[in-house]
Amino acid sequence: MNITKEANLAAKWILDGKVIAYPTEGVWGIGGLDLTKNIKTINSAKKRTKDKKYILLFHSFKQLVEHFDIEHKHYSLIKNMENTFTTILIPIKQKKIAIRIPGDKNLLNFLKLIDKPIISTSANLSGEMICRNIEEIKTVFNGKIFGAFDGQLGDEKKPSKILDLENNEYIR
Repeated sequence: MNITKEANLAAKWILDGKVIAYPTEGVWGIGGLDLTKNIKTINSAKKRTKDKKYILLFHSFKQLVEHFDIEHKHYSLIKNMENTFTTILIPIKQKKIAIRIPGDKNLLNFLKLIDKPIISTSANLSGEMICRNIEEIKTVFNGKIFGAFDGQLGDEKKPSKILDLENNEYIR
């Protein structure tokens, strides 16, 4: 498994279509560009069922609205959640997407280097504990994903809150 402490190199790996592990606000994540091959790689690496959805990480509200047709009635609420530790379920046509625009400066800077939304999920085998450090990432995912960005985890200790915009209710 390739390991780097260089955010620029890790961002290049993602832009090259690779799946990598990286630190988020409080846990290790796995992700890459929103490509079918990356979804298959992640599902296989995590032993995850195909029906599970992913969070899309964006570096800004502006980037979000460039990629999705969001109803204007949701703009102010989403904008207020920008740079927070809240995952937002947004109704888009006949489905919902889960998005987060992080406030953690390290993750935000990493996303700005990529400058494209990425799919993201926790770094663990389905149903198992989340990897807590780069050594556990290597043990669990060596040979299953391309690499890892050995950066600084954020300070969050619990999972993000989840706000469903359709009902305007927190579901976690």
